[in-house]
Amino acid sequence: MSGTADYAVVGAGPAGTRAAETIRRADPDGRVVVVSADPRPFYNRILLSKAFLKSDEVDPDHVVLAPAEAYEKRGIELRTGVRVERLDPVARTLELSTGETLTYGKCLVASGARPIELPVPGGSLARTLRSLDDAIALREEARAVERAVVVGGGLIGVEVACALVERGAEVLLLAREPWIFGHMAPEPVGRALERILARGGVEIGLETTVVGIEEAAGRKRVLTAAGGRLDAPLVVAGVGVTYNVEFLTGTGLLEPGRGVRVNAWMEADAPGLWAAGDVAAFDDPVLGTRHHVEHWLHAQHQGRRAALNMTGERVAYARVSAYDTELFGTPVVALGAPELATTWTASAELAEGMGVAVGETGGRTVAAFRIGEAGASVADLTERIERDTVGT
Repeated sequence: MSGTADYAVVGAGPAGTRAAETIRRADPDGRVVVVSADPRPFYNRILLSKAFLKSDEVDPDHVVLAPAEAYEKRGIELRTGVRVERLDPVARTLELSTGETLTYGKCLVASGARPIELPVPGGSLARTLRSLDDAIALREEARAVERAVVVGGGLIGVEVACALVERGAEVLLLAREPWIFGHMAPEPVGRALERILARGGVEIGLETTVVGIEEAAGRKRVLTAAGGRLDAPLVVAGVGVTYNVEFLTGTGLLEPGRGVRVNAWMEADAPGLWAAGDVAAFDDPVLGTRHHVEHWLHAQHQGRRAALNMTGERVAYARVSAYDTELFGTPVVALGAPELATTWTASAELAEGMGVAVGETGGRTVAAFRIGEAGASVADLTERIERDTVGT
């Protein structure tokens, strides 16, 4: 694949694939090349911790959203199972794991993120969930177990715990924080989520730090800082991600300790280079801050916007980020940037397991959670955040 591409896209996830499709519509003739370390084409990661893990009836092929033939039909060259080893922003080249070098006119970095291994002795014994191959392996192991320990009180940990319970397993969910979603949500939201999880059958252990995992006779044992020894044949960890940016080391394009630094137009600090999705530390004109948003829908929207800017537009990405899930039939929606909120106002209904919490900083609304169908609508909450945009 050596040669020159008008457009190179690193990553075939939601940001990269939607960007490639958008580029092709805007420029029918340019050469578009997508390089992905994942051996599989674009698939629906949202389903992996939900329907796919819950049921053996969901075939892996049903999770794929764009098979290789779809790229070919659009005139997009897709290379799966190929890593970018180095990006040279001056020469505008990609050095690939195959030994090939691809020169680009314009490039989008949409390489995403991967799960962090639980940073304790024996941490590799805990399964993580990110890729379709991860989900296949986890589901296969879950078929044979009656009990599991899930480490992590964030979104992935909660979703995996629910899915395993729905498979019929007994599940203990461990979180370091004093309440579920404690790293991002106020206590009323966390307590409401705990009620939902407990009603569904998830056992919860709060303020619990895992210090190790042991394995003997085919069974695993989770060790806690308080001296607990929790036996379970299956351990799953959802304790955060790290960005796939090793190929940019030394380029000066990275936000210290984070991903690719980009402005509101998704442009990196090098000519002809953009970034989108999980990996992008972007200037958010809605909230007036630089941050990451690591969610599926956001990645697709941002990939499309970056692609339009790559093909001639210059419009800032100004969208209230949102993600949603469903826990035992109860919808949960998060809006904006909860990590920015310094004060929260929660509705009385949250005490019953549903309602709304609104987060503010400096008198501006920056985030909201909505659990169930009570309180202000998602549209109204989104409008409130937009209305309080910096500079308006």
